[in-house]
Amino acid sequence: MGVRALALFNIFSVILWSTGLILHRRGYITPGYLLITVVTIAHAAVCVVVVGWDTGFQYLVLVQPVCVFVLHWRTARKACVALVYCIAYIAMNYYANVSIPVVELSRIYIAVLNYGNIIVICLILTSLGYIYTRSAITAEEKLDQEHQKTNAALIERNRALKLLNQELAEAADYVRTILPKPITGGPIRTDWRFIPSTSLGGDAFGYHMVDNDHFAIYLIDVSGHGVGAALLSVSVMNVLRSQSLPNTDFIDPEQVLEALNIAFPGEENNDMFFTIWYGVYNKRTRALTYASGGHPPAILFGRTPQGDYRATQLRTPNYVIGGMSDGTYRKKECLVGEGNTLYIYSDGVYEIEKTDGSMWRFDEFADFMSNVKAEGQSILDRLYNHAKILGNSDTFEDDFTIVEVAFG
Repeated sequence: MGVRALALFNIFSVILWSTGLILHRRGYITPGYLLITVVTIAHAAVCVVVVGWDTGFQYLVLVQPVCVFVLHWRTARKACVALVYCIAYIAMNYYANVSIPVVELSRIYIAVLNYGNIIVICLILTSLGYIYTRSAITAEEKLDQEHQKTNAALIERNRALKLLNQELAEAADYVRTILPKPITGGPIRTDWRFIPSTSLGGDAFGYHMVDNDHFAIYLIDVSGHGVGAALLSVSVMNVLRSQSLPNTDFIDPEQVLEALNIAFPGEENNDMFFTIWYGVYNKRTRALTYASGGHPPAILFGRTPQGDYRATQLRTPNYVIGGMSDGTYRKKECLVGEGNTLYIYSDGVYEIEKTDGSMWRFDEFADFMSNVKAEGQSILDRLYNHAKILGNSDTFEDDFTIVEVAFG
């Protein structure tokens, strides 16, 4: 067309555009796009001044605000850049109305440039639409793939949870099978309630005749929950039931606790420890010898010679089992009168969160046991129903375990 100055400017414009694209590809998005903004406005302005408004180069300024809003900029920055383009377009329009082009082109060249710029603008808008559509489709495909992966992971998780719950249920059933049956007749009668928590706990208990005169009673509570706690409680139960602790007189609670502390160190059992209440009743002398290791006190209920109802807490200040390798243990002894009843329990019986968010304290539990009347229903059932009412739930966070021993 003979406009040499404009041709040279186009070469310079291409270099600047290329520089802006390189900056953009290397991650310098803001400097790259600002450079392209300056080049685009300068290119359109020079073309309008040199060859005139009718050639259509100002259309490039109008399409740029559309490109701006594709960028991951803040809305305020996008609006500022779009406003700059609009102001540049208005300024070029004003200049074109008050002046004439530097170079007069033939109408054919003007038409070719005008339609060529329109086609370029259409191609740019089509490309933007294509890029946006492909991006949306790609994002949707990735989202669908992630959704499928998430569903597969959830299905696998639910399957694993189902298997785990089955194993926990089987473990809980096994713990129940090794618990002793209630004794309904004779000079010593027993009853108990064992309601496992929502997660498998570590409570277990037992009672048996050590010899013809001595009756052993014990209840253990392993720290934590899960299969590990249940396995440890079962192991301790089997040791006590089979009387397999070496060099131990199972009539002596002091020796039993010391032997258990040696046999079940916490560092060899995943840092788990357990509390225990262990007592031995002599049927001939009616003496109850007992020792507790970090366990809640057992409660012995009976009547005084004056006929008053009396509750005695039976506890020794000993350390938990498995917590200290060099721990020492002491025992105590008391006499059991005719008609006395002994209750041994875990802390899950009274550590119940009430509906107001507070905990049912041990003193409140002890008062309830002292004042509750059977009235045709087992005291254990009355206690269990009362605990459910306090927590407003049929399940507990910890095992609900209590043993009742009635002495004739």
